[in-house]
Amino acid sequence: MKFIKMTKDRGRGVKFSEEVEVRKEFDKDVVLVIDTGLAIDHAMRFVEEGCVVYYFLTGFMSAFPTFQETVIGDGLPLEKVEDWGGIVDKVGLVYVTDNVFPQLAEYLRKRGKLVYGPSPELVKWEADRVYGYQKMQECGIEVPPGKTCRGKDDLIKYIREKEGEERRVWVKIENRFRGQIETFSAATAEEAETILGQAGLGPYIDEAEFLIQENVDGVEVGCDGYVTPNGVLEPIAYTIEKKGRGNVAVWQRGSDFIDMWYDKVMDVVLDDNYRCNLSVEAIWDGSHFYVLEPTPRNPYPVSSLYPRFIKNWVDVVWAVAEGKVIEVGVDWENPYMVELTISTSERDLMRVIDVPEELVKWDGEGVGFRRVVYKSGNWWYIPGDSIVATVNVKGSSVDECFRKAEEIVKEVKCSFIEVDWTIRDDITEDVKKLEEMGEKFRFNVKK
Repeated sequence: MKFIKMTKDRGRGVKFSEEVEVRKEFDKDVVLVIDTGLAIDHAMRFVEEGCVVYYFLTGFMSAFPTFQETVIGDGLPLEKVEDWGGIVDKVGLVYVTDNVFPQLAEYLRKRGKLVYGPSPELVKWEADRVYGYQKMQECGIEVPPGKTCRGKDDLIKYIREKEGEERRVWVKIENRFRGQIETFSAATAEEAETILGQAGLGPYIDEAEFLIQENVDGVEVGCDGYVTPNGVLEPIAYTIEKKGRGNVAVWQRGSDFIDMWYDKVMDVVLDDNYRCNLSVEAIWDGSHFYVLEPTPRNPYPVSSLYPRFIKNWVDVVWAVAEGKVIEVGVDWENPYMVELTISTSERDLMRVIDVPEELVKWDGEGVGFRRVVYKSGNWWYIPGDSIVATVNVKGSSVDECFRKAEEIVKEVKCSFIEVDWTIRDDITEDVKKLEEMGEKFRFNVKK
């Protein structure tokens, strides 16, 4: 097999040089990464640790695969495969990056293969919003008040009944239509009808299932934790996300998220043989913890932080696949992290991302990617994603992290990119609100 040789430049980054022949026995250090085009950072951390990585993109699964969906990762030291079936028996671990193939993951596990990835029941909780909403209530998990509706007329009728309360509602559509219309909010039936009219659902508009949830005032908080049937690996990352702009995270042990979320879903984790990262988003209003939805997979883009800043990340992944609970190795001197999103509205144009070589790292602070190739000494953005790159830093405080991120952003050059710096003020405001609400969900370190 051919790999591009990687050499460290005094710890400052990765250099790519000539192709060399690499021979490695098929053992624990051989990994199959099944990716939807979001997890180059994860695959490359395996490489940094000396693993041989076979890299399969789900974009190949089409009668007419597109160039944009199949070239991702070209030029990196990954062995790309178009059919993972030919090498699955040769690898020690299968790493599924997204909530795809949960039945396959369970099939392989039953045949003795170690798999890090989601499993069928909890994937359905995210994919089928109505089903997940009902199941969470059955587990005693508090959720925002709401109702399920079938078809446009039922939805509009419900929103019209709520208009007098002058409160916005959130509308979530079943998973098979999410490519047409994502979650949206509306205050009036007319507003909702206008949005639905642009969804392009045609005759399906009358049979689509919707989950309508009332708006809950408070601060949106979240957490990311590695979970096995034998328990939650700690510490977990307590997070605040500003969609499209970035995330902040801080390490916590013994977090209130354990009893408010993980303890309540552990029976399902056990029955489902779940072995992956399991995240949650919720609204905290000072007395109630309203769960919005689970994320039974790696969370994106914030998970670009974890391969970089979990010292024993590869061991953690292997332990999760094996169903073991081990300590997550973190830097308690710098427990705060920021993932800052460099985005674009021009998603159809391939172009060079000019970034200093020493900033492109997968095991420390630096710039990360999703849809890229490395050609002729340049990083190229591959069309199809609003995220061009991420900046990933850690520090002793949120302020220190943002100062570091700002310096790195200055070094990234690419056409039609932007960073929304309102995230800094919005995060600061959320942290202040949490402090005013009491001790339970303060954004601080818990050792």
